[in-house]
Amino acid sequence: LVKEREMVMKSIILSSNAVPLSQITVPKADRCEKLEQEKIKDQFTIIKLQDEVLKKKDEEVEVMKQAMKQTVKREITSYASAVTKSCATALAPANIGKAVKTVVDKDERLRNVIIYGLPETTEENLPDKVESILLGINEKPIVKDCCRVGPKKSGAVRPIKFTLGNRDIVHQVLRKSHLLRNKEGCQNVYLCPDRTKEERTAFKLSREKKKAVEKAQYQSPSDTEDDVLLMLRRGSG
Repeated sequence: LVKEREMVMKSIILSSNAVPLSQITVPKADRCEKLEQEKIKDQFTIIKLQDEVLKKKDEEVEVMKQAMKQTVKREITSYASAVTKSCATALAPANIGKAVKTVVDKDERLRNVIIYGLPETTEENLPDKVESILLGINEKPIVKDCCRVGPKKSGAVRPIKFTLGNRDIVHQVLRKSHLLRNKEGCQNVYLCPDRTKEERTAFKLSREKKKAVEKAQYQSPSDTEDDVLLMLRRGSG
C-alpha cells in the first residue's frame, strides 16, 4: 500500500511538472545577493555625491576667500592712495610755509599787548606813553616795537601795539590791567591781548551777549534765557 502511494505521488509530480524544493531555494539566494550588491552600489553612489557636494563647498569657500582678498586689497590700496595724497598735500612747500607762518604769528601775538583808548597826538612819543600806562599798574617791563595799528582816520583813535619779553610778562600785565580804572585820565584806556580778526569778532559778540544778558536781568529778572537771546538778536539786527 505504501509503495502504491509513493508511485501515485511521483506520477502526480511528474504530470504537474512541479519543481523540487531544492531547486526553489536557489533563486532566493540569487535575489538576496543581487539586492545586497545594489545596496552597496547605492551606498557608493551616495558617498560619491557627498564628495561632490563637499568639493563644491570647498570651491565656493575658495571663491569667497579670493573675493575677500581682492576687496581687502582694493581697500588698502585706496586708503594708501588717500594717505599718500593727504601727506603730499600737507607736505607741499606752500602748506608747510603757511603752517610755519601761522605758528610764528601766533607766538609773536602772545608777546604783544594792545592799548585801546589812548589819545593820539601829533609827534607823540609812544614808548613814553606806553611806559606811563604800565607804571600806572605798577609794572616796568622792557618795551619794544611800539606803533599805532591801522590807517589814520579823522576822529578815530588808533590802538597801540607793543611787544614784551615773553608771554608770562604779557599775562602779568593783562592780569593787572583793571587797575587803570582807578588812574586819572585812564578810565577809558584798556589793555588787551593781540587777537586775530576772527578772535576779535568772537570776543566782541561774547561781550555784547554778556551785556545783553546783564541788561535783561536788570530790567526783568524773570526773563528766560530765550528771551535774552531774542533781545540780543534784535539788538544786533
